[in-house]
Amino acid sequence: MTDAAEYVITFPVSGIFGMGRLAKSLTALVDTHRIGPWHIGHWIDFKHTAIRIRFGSVADGELARTICTAAAR
Repeated sequence: MTDAAEYVITFPVSGIFGMGRLAKSLTALVDTHRIGPWHIGHWIDFKHTAIRIRFGSVADGELARTICTAAAR
């Protein structure tokens, strides 16, 4: 059995607006069938500097990290 934590990626964001940009980028990847569905997690702190996102596979998470990290800032 695979540990579910390996599918969780923490993305740095610039507050709620950065999360909006990240969500837009992730949704575009889903819409073009490059990744499967993603699920929003919890903010890592009260300043909203990063958020956890859960993916269905490690490959999806790594592709999203590669493409979307810059978009969220």
